[in-house]
Amino acid sequence: MRIQHLDGLRGIAIILVVLFHAYAGWPEHVPYGSTYAEVSIFKLGWLGVELFFLVSGFVIAITLEKTESFKHFIYKRWLRLFPAMLIASVLIYATLGIFHERPDGIPPNIFSLLPGLTFTNWWPKLFNFEIPHLEIAFWTLYIEFKFYVIAGVTYYFLGRKFLIPVLVFLFASWVIMYSSYALLEFELLRVLLSIGNLLSLKHFGWFAAGSIYYSYYKTGERKWLIASWLLILLSATTVRIEVEAFNYANILGALAVSTLFILSFKHTFLQRILQSKILLFFGLISYPLYLIHNNAMISMIIKTETAFPWLHPFLYPYPAIICVVLIAYIIAKHLEPQLGRLLRFKASDRRYKTN
Repeated sequence: MRIQHLDGLRGIAIILVVLFHAYAGWPEHVPYGSTYAEVSIFKLGWLGVELFFLVSGFVIAITLEKTESFKHFIYKRWLRLFPAMLIASVLIYATLGIFHERPDGIPPNIFSLLPGLTFTNWWPKLFNFEIPHLEIAFWTLYIEFKFYVIAGVTYYFLGRKFLIPVLVFLFASWVIMYSSYALLEFELLRVLLSIGNLLSLKHFGWFAAGSIYYSYYKTGERKWLIASWLLILLSATTVRIEVEAFNYANILGALAVSTLFILSFKHTFLQRILQSKILLFFGLISYPLYLIHNNAMISMIIKTETAFPWLHPFLYPYPAIICVVLIAYIIAKHLEPQLGRLLRFKASDRRYKTN
């Protein structure tokens, strides 16, 4: 049974991320500079990513229970992510010349498609070959896929009872290594921390908290609720710790989105809000919108200043947002399902021929 209000949470998450990029993420590029960058809802909009991670931890715990093998689990995850990624990557690459004001710049060659289509950013490290970003925002997909692999290996090869302990251990290990290296700077700690960063373990607290909350949702045992809150608190305390100094606004914002996530399972009134048509609509298009919005939106905002100089600067992002929302809807509603069906058919056909 689909938990519909989770789509509403995804809707809120993508709205936060889009507003962050529109008003606070690129002040050196947009015509209005940093005029609106300190407005809290814009400044902290990046927390939509943490909300995505929380929801993902919860949903993956459900998916693991309903999938019979690691191979099938990874295939289902790939089939969920790849069609929209392929469509978005081709669209972005095809429109590079139109959106030449892209903050990420114009990739010099087709190799920039590789990280997104393979859901990994390890190619430069593996082959010592620099690959410019097609979209820097794809970084969250690389983290998601690492989580899928680690969660899947743990669940199917070690056992379901090890899933939460392993996720918590990996995140706690990163926190300890980061804190210790800041004080001691031992070479061994540096190497271990580099491995932890390569695996993106600093984000695993959010995935683990979501998975733990699923245990509470399923069993009603209060120990899981307490454990989830404790992990959320630790994750909130360490959020963006590598980017900026200890920041109470970041912590409070992280706790706010986490509280929204937990209360959404408790209160029917909140669920009704999250199941409103507008939030469900944004939840539906959240993935393709996330993939395509960043550079194209900023480029269109810059063009809007030239095309409509009489428009108030605060309104510059909205023609661009409407445009990327419409394109994301076409991808989510029509193109992605058709490509997904085609890929499923091809996979089924290969299994039939093999058998």
